Amino acid sequence: MTKISCLQSGQPLPEESDGFDSPGGIEVTYSLHRLLHFDCEGKNPRYAYPQLVKRYAKLGVHRYNLLEGKNLKLCNLKSFNMRINCGASSYYITLDARSEGFNKKFPFQVLVNERMIGCLDLAVAIARPRVWPRPYLRRHCVPKLDIEFIPLPDWPPEIAFSDAKRFYMVNESELQNNGWISLYLELALVSHVRDLTDHYLSQLEIVQVAVETVDDVKPPTLDSKKVVIYIAYKDFAKAETGEPCDSKAIVRRVFNESTGDFKFVGKYWSEEKKATASVVQVTQKGSMHLSDGGKTEKRCKKKKKRLGVHRLWRFSDPRCHQAYKSRASSPRPPQ
Repeated sequence: MTKISCLQSGQPLPEESDGFDSPGGIEVTYSLHRLLHFDCEGKNPRYAYPQLVKRYAKLGVHRYNLLEGKNLKLCNLKSFNMRINCGASSYYITLDARSEGFNKKFPFQVLVNERMIGCLDLAVAIARPRVWPRPYLRRHCVPKLDIEFIPLPDWPPEIAFSDAKRFYMVNESELQNNGWISLYLELALVSHVRDLTDHYLSQLEIVQVAVETVDDVKPPTLDSKKVVIYIAYKDFAKAETGEPCDSKAIVRRVFNESTGDFKFVGKYWSEEKKATASVVQVTQKGSMHLSDGGKTEKRCKKKKKRLGVHRLWRFSDPRCHQAYKSRASSPRPPQ
């Protein structure tokens, strides 16, 4: 649609719609800002990453419910605009939502900004009902992402979960009534492997959930804005192929009051595979061998020294690199 036709119809211009579709389902490519449009409606809709986009939409509705005290449900996806680049992207999603107990649907908008690709590391910047002529109040611009990185904590020892001031243990009924817990788990997996199917995700069974507060101001609750969620689950899809099914996931959610971003960071792993990866076998001579038949640790050290390899990964830290240079340039004592 041209600029003149937009003005005549009273609809917002593409650059004024904040990256989302214009009312009426007008397709907008946003070539200036490298946004590509995908239609999610129709008989056989085809679009990028359907499982991921659907869960991003659910995450936006969950953000709105948590912050506004509502109970909206996702009805269906309508369309989304995706920022095209080589790595992490932004998703401007338009969907239909409804309040629980009501059949009337209304359009809803969600903006998800990925911080990294291949893992769960994102921020939900916008989650709001679409009201005409608002909220088209400013020109669309590429979102600014927070580059601060805080690593996730390690899995606590089992005895630590008995501390009621630090952890809140979720019971079975709460797990059934809070679908966002399984949503967090699914997002941790789908963010890593984007082609997972609904059938695969349906074979995940959550065993135990613990919620830990981040700010330590008060005991954690399910509605706390800054928490870390520890999820123990079984992956029965892996069990069918003979792989370990006992797995764990950690997801942190933090709401930034100044920017309005709802940040999520998460990871998952197979507990048995993690344990067996570090198993070593001790021979009669006392030298250590890797369980996969690798060379001895002593032989590897000699080979690294002969090739001039000395913990190269540490050189990414400038202080370590400077210390290494200083040590290399210092005079050696006479032999």
